[in-house]
Amino acid sequence: MTQIHFHEGFYTPIKEGIKTQTARVGEPVYPLGKAEAIFSDNKSLPIEITKVSHKTFNQLSKKEAEKDGFQSKQELWNILLKFYPKLEKTDILMLVEFRCI
Repeated sequence: MTQIHFHEGFYTPIKEGIKTQTARVGEPVYPLGKAEAIFSDNKSLPIEITKVSHKTFNQLSKKEAEKDGFQSKQELWNILLKFYPKLEKTDILMLVEFRCI
């Protein structure tokens, strides 16, 4: 089964359906279907990957930032830089949409 790793701080937003997307860089494309969200504190949640797309940060909409659980693109950018310090706004992101099941 596909596993997607998340920081433990994302457990509640994913479980409550607030975070329904994750932006990734340099990871293999995840297949659609059932998967498992694995958190840094060893908790897990069953999820279903519903869509995978690719675009640059500059191409993201505010709605896409909200799917990621953030109120603005700037807030998302600040978090992305913590995980990918060398990220440029023109780099390609893989956007993985999912739902908790």
